[in-house]
Amino acid sequence: MKLPAIPSPMRLDHITPSLYEELRACPAKATWSAGGERGGLPAHPVELLGVAFHRVMAAAQNGELGDQVEVRKLAARSLFDQIAESLHHDAHPLVRLKFPTGQRLPYYNLLRERAALLASLVESLPSATGGAGGSPPTMSERRFCSTDGSIVGRPDLLDVYRAEVVDYKTGQAMEDPSVVLDREARQLRLYAYLASEAGIEITRGTIVRGDGARASIEISKEAADQEADRARRAMNDYNAGIDSSSFAELARPSPDACQNCPCIPLCEAFWDAADPQWFKESTVQHIEGTVIELEEVTLQGVPVATLRIEVLRGTVEREAGVLEQIPVNWFTADGDHAPTPGDVVRLVNGHVTHPHEPMIVRADRTMTSIWRIVGKHGSLQNIAAAHDPH
Repeated sequence: MKLPAIPSPMRLDHITPSLYEELRACPAKATWSAGGERGGLPAHPVELLGVAFHRVMAAAQNGELGDQVEVRKLAARSLFDQIAESLHHDAHPLVRLKFPTGQRLPYYNLLRERAALLASLVESLPSATGGAGGSPPTMSERRFCSTDGSIVGRPDLLDVYRAEVVDYKTGQAMEDPSVVLDREARQLRLYAYLASEAGIEITRGTIVRGDGARASIEISKEAADQEADRARRAMNDYNAGIDSSSFAELARPSPDACQNCPCIPLCEAFWDAADPQWFKESTVQHIEGTVIELEEVTLQGVPVATLRIEVLRGTVEREAGVLEQIPVNWFTADGDHAPTPGDVVRLVNGHVTHPHEPMIVRADRTMTSIWRIVGKHGSLQNIAAAHDPH
């Protein structure tokens, strides 16, 4: 596949909680989110299913799934199916190739049942009577905007009577489920700020995880206002620096910032900085190399290719490597052709099954993508020289 175009940094006229987190971690990632080619990189299947999950919860909060527990469960499953299929239809070609229907996406049944369960447990549906200041007692996925227009967001749920903002997460907590993570707390405080800008007092923020576990924090108006000020500063600092910065110059590559980042395939700063020590304890690695030889065979009716490469950069040692049994149609999902000897390729999220030379790497059906780097075709000596720091 060919990489999508690298976006030029553009001025942000507002910031959302998710964009705020990206600016904190890596402004280049925020640049991609704000101006990158939509659908140009394959989304993780859980991201697609997460959208379906949240839309089901919004429907439940808005009273669209019925008023009985079992009825809501059935309606939630049906709605999840419809939304997931629609999202699958619009997904990156590689995602559709790997998973022919929405229901074949990994973790489908798990997230579908989590959505159905949480939707069935919605305590009360919105009523016609207003809450404080004439506001509805609950508001789901309503867009809020600060009075100056600089901060916007859509809280999953605002409960006016309880003065609480609720955010749903599809997964479970990695450690203590009763603890609100720092990034979650920042998000909740921004939502509380946006509510206060609309005249709604929020004093509590709650995270509801996919397994139903809840974690809460108290939110003072002062804390919410301070978080909003920090978000504005992050946006203003970004806007002040983009005129003299490229995408690569905005990047802040590090093991933490680059963990699970969708921009890895196209981020030159990542490939320049990536080090074998970054993910040393993980079998999942990212590799750039020159194709020396490509061999195609058919296994169980599926054409696959094994590439022998000379590793140039990445989170592995620079040595000879073998990329084993990659389905040939993964190379051509977007209409590009398969790599040939001399091409430079990037394999993202491959599993190292043999770490010693020659290193052996296998593809992961859920995560792996492989990209042909246009413009880097040439002799092995020339390519190696282009990456040799000496």
